[in-house]
Amino acid sequence: MNGSTDTQVVVDHLRRNGIIETGGGVPLPLGIPGVEMHADGELAIEGERCVPQPRVLSDLLRVGGGQGAYLADRAATAAALRAGHDPVLYHAFRDFLPPREKTSDRLVLTAPGEPRPSSTGHIFADLIVYLPGTLPGGEPFRSTGHWNLPGQLELFQTLTGRVLMLVGGRASDGRRFLYEQVCGPGEVMAVPFGVWHVSYVLDGPAVVFNVTTDVGDGQPGHSADPGFGKYERAAPIAITACRRADSHVFTGTPAALRTWGEPTTAPRTDWLAPGLSLADLHLYASPARLADLQQAARDAYRDH
Repeated sequence: MNGSTDTQVVVDHLRRNGIIETGGGVPLPLGIPGVEMHADGELAIEGERCVPQPRVLSDLLRVGGGQGAYLADRAATAAALRAGHDPVLYHAFRDFLPPREKTSDRLVLTAPGEPRPSSTGHIFADLIVYLPGTLPGGEPFRSTGHWNLPGQLELFQTLTGRVLMLVGGRASDGRRFLYEQVCGPGEVMAVPFGVWHVSYVLDGPAVVFNVTTDVGDGQPGHSADPGFGKYERAAPIAITACRRADSHVFTGTPAALRTWGEPTTAPRTDWLAPGLSLADLHLYASPARLADLQQAARDAYRDH
């Protein structure tokens, strides 16, 4: 055999035995062609691997100025870390798509080292790939969780897998609320203003695209891009989700369970038409269409 034939034989062997994967990723509707997610959660564009910012188990103990996230079994988590178990929970791709001006169709393109926009006139777009797994305390792999700023609106669309989001805060009349929402491929949810939220991957890898903007109407102190300060705004709600057979249950401190009660169902989110890509809207929608989307999200959560 010649060298080229030998190479092809080896490649075919590796592919048949699942040792390498060429193509076969899941296409993602992210407004640009060639974006795929592979079975191991790796993201690639036209075959080029995307470089993520990984979040690992130990991050759950460090967020919030060292206070850490509320966990079902913090001691078991600490013991796992001491034993060297510190898995990646999710890959974050911040500014996966360029920031978008709200009042025009202009995308803000910056080079490394250049300042990125931070005004309330912009929309920011991130992508998260949640990996499958279970924490030592029985929780699905999850985000760190954080509190949104008073004028900050986030819209999420699950692209693959299935994600549970737990959302809590106070309504405009001071009433506490806590609700859960499970989103599969194509489904959308919004997180209202000034509230706490945390995501869990029920089936993964789960890819979630989200956009963030400020609708504070120019009030002082608002930020369209809060950065890592969002993890230090306040203590997390001491309630979390754990796996139970093919479903999940909620557990927490006695005080938190008395205060917040069992999570209720989320507000309706059918204000975005089925099959519509949030990424497409971010990239290509007119300013008027973006304003309509923002208002629809505000109306859906107007009681929160």
